[in-house]
Amino acid sequence: MPSSSIDTLVLGGHTPDGSAALLAGVLESAMDAIITVDEQQRIVMYNIAAERIFGWSRQEVLLQPLEKLIPQRFRAGHARNVECYGNSGVTSRRMSVPRVIHGLRRNGEEFPLDASISVLHTAEGRLFTTIVRDITELDRLQREQADNHARLRESQRRLQVAQRLARIGYWQIDLDTNLMWWCDEAHDVLGVQSSLLEASYEGLLRLIHPGDRQAFAAARDAAVQAALPLDAEFRVITDSGAERWIHLLGWIEGEDMQARRRTGLIREITNRKRSEGVIARSLELLNRTGALARVGGWEVVMESMATYCSDEVFRIHELDPSAGVTLEGLLGFYAPEVQPVIRAAVEAAIRHATPWDLNLPLLTAKGRRIWVRTQGQAILQDGKLVRLFGVLQDITEIKATEAALRMSNHELEAFSYSVSHDLRSPLNSINGFSHLLARKLAGTLDTDGAHYLARIQAGTRQMGQLIEGLLALAEVSRTLLGNEPVDLSALARSILDEWQVREPGRHVTVQIEKGLQTRGDARLIRVVMENLLENAWKFTSKTAQAEISVGQKSDADGQSVFFVSDNGAGFDMAYVNKLFTPFQRLHGVTEFPGLGIGLATVSRVIARHGGRLWAEAMPGQGASFFFTLPGGMVMAAPP
Repeated sequence: MPSSSIDTLVLGGHTPDGSAALLAGVLESAMDAIITVDEQQRIVMYNIAAERIFGWSRQEVLLQPLEKLIPQRFRAGHARNVECYGNSGVTSRRMSVPRVIHGLRRNGEEFPLDASISVLHTAEGRLFTTIVRDITELDRLQREQADNHARLRESQRRLQVAQRLARIGYWQIDLDTNLMWWCDEAHDVLGVQSSLLEASYEGLLRLIHPGDRQAFAAARDAAVQAALPLDAEFRVITDSGAERWIHLLGWIEGEDMQARRRTGLIREITNRKRSEGVIARSLELLNRTGALARVGGWEVVMESMATYCSDEVFRIHELDPSAGVTLEGLLGFYAPEVQPVIRAAVEAAIRHATPWDLNLPLLTAKGRRIWVRTQGQAILQDGKLVRLFGVLQDITEIKATEAALRMSNHELEAFSYSVSHDLRSPLNSINGFSHLLARKLAGTLDTDGAHYLARIQAGTRQMGQLIEGLLALAEVSRTLLGNEPVDLSALARSILDEWQVREPGRHVTVQIEKGLQTRGDARLIRVVMENLLENAWKFTSKTAQAEISVGQKSDADGQSVFFVSDNGAGFDMAYVNKLFTPFQRLHGVTEFPGLGIGLATVSRVIARHGGRLWAEAMPGQGASFFFTLPGGMVMAAPP
């Protein structure tokens, strides 16, 4: 787990209001020290208040043993206590009740502290978070009060000073009459005017939030019956109607455990409670992100559509981490040609809880085109979608490595070209002699013999087609490209006219935009149009009113994009990544004939010209193939 700073441990995701800065501000402005350790008792988080209280800087303690902050005489016992607490199943408790615990400052000074501890179970192990307050001054005042009643007035004066500095209120209650007394600071802590706060236990109960009232009353009654100190946390409703968290401490006044008067302190802990909630949420998000890929993480709460992202997600998008984001905004960064793919994946996750794992191009806020691996899945609660969460990884370097590997495969392509070329001669011999044998033995072969001979001839024809396809595919990578004007409109019309002559019985409505001009290798661009139009002709063969369109449009950057569209069989976009791979077919051979080489050849021709190729389709509603041919850009043949 990263541990170089508070940011890397806690601020991996945005706070519920979408601001990482807010979380950092809460942690760093907290009056209490906030320290997190892992199972090896190494410090992995340490805020500014901890630096102030213990005297050690963050750089001096991160990844150091916690015992660095504990006096030598308490270290062994502390380690055992933490281990027992971690195994107890209790998620949080106060550490300083019923006894005081001590810390060790950088200058060697021991000091008493008030602390609470919580544990979070993650995929990497348990994390123990302690919120510590230096109670040196308060402890001193309490000891002076217990040691010498004669110094009561001085102790009270010092307590009042401490109350004003630390916003701590003081109270007393008579258990026989239930009458309570509050100091002036207590009214400020509770957020109520002194004239509106009834001087009774019942008045305090009415001030407490209804959701916490019963639990507080039960804790108070148990403490009174057992003659034990009272330690409670609850919410109150202030005069303005706001909620405020209060920590109340109470103990028996005097040495007689049966005394009927209680004295105590209250302090506001709203910031601490918010910090604990934010830390828990941030650690949960980091945990889920790490479980998937340990890269940038994001989350969308479906009820409000609030979107939270880790800093890594903002870095990948080249966005300011303080900027607000939405799900729609994140989807908008994907390249135009893959927008249908990513949106279909998100829609499938929302409707059917289908996870996705895709490698797609993305345009950053600064206009850079990069490749990312995007993963996402739905979180259900009682069968209802409550959240989407996922990870994002920049795989641009991986894609560059893949490109280098593809270049190194050219020698292998040359070898396959040579082998395929050399196979044609013996294959032609087999085919020729099989036909001679068929003529020579005509009328003398039985049914099985004729069947066997026919299978040989069919096999040689199919193998010949495969060899021709492989040769054509290899030729695309080996040929030095030309650079000449190409009239795509005339080329498309010529090819479709040829198909109409071959199949005069078919009626296909053809729309070809006039004036489609580009530059490149005319022979290879013809291969592109022949394959795309052959597919359009073939896959509309079972459509009653077949339509084929050839045209041009502009993308978001103003670049010309050519397209070939039809209203034929179409295909499922879930398999679009297989479309341009050799020998990959999305329809059965018996349904539509073919070898699965044509689109792979088209993809290589477009890539050689420095262009892009993509497709959009729906089953039964046709397909559209889009491609760009940057004018004048010529890629040299590999050596």
